[in-house]
Amino acid sequence: AEDALHQLGFSQVRVRHHGEQARIEIAREEMPRALNMEMFAKIHESLQLLGFKHISLDMQGYRSGSMNTTLPQSKVLPLSAIGKP
Repeated sequence: AEDALHQLGFSQVRVRHHGEQARIEIAREEMPRALNMEMFAKIHESLQLLGFKHISLDMQGYRSGSMNTTLPQSKVLPLSAIGKP
């Protein structure tokens, strides 16, 4: 899905996969280009062909680690704990 968005000319994107739903994060500076009916149609068609039934654009834009905000704090490990028994 991210490759499809890159092919549409977006440079900084992340597609968050939630089952049949794709939540698209695009860099805020690229957001105006995404916000028109022609581009909506191209994005929808591209991601629908990949099997997504519901496609949404995250209005906060691209941000690293945004999936961590949906996890309970008890499930988020500090980076220093990764790879330790």
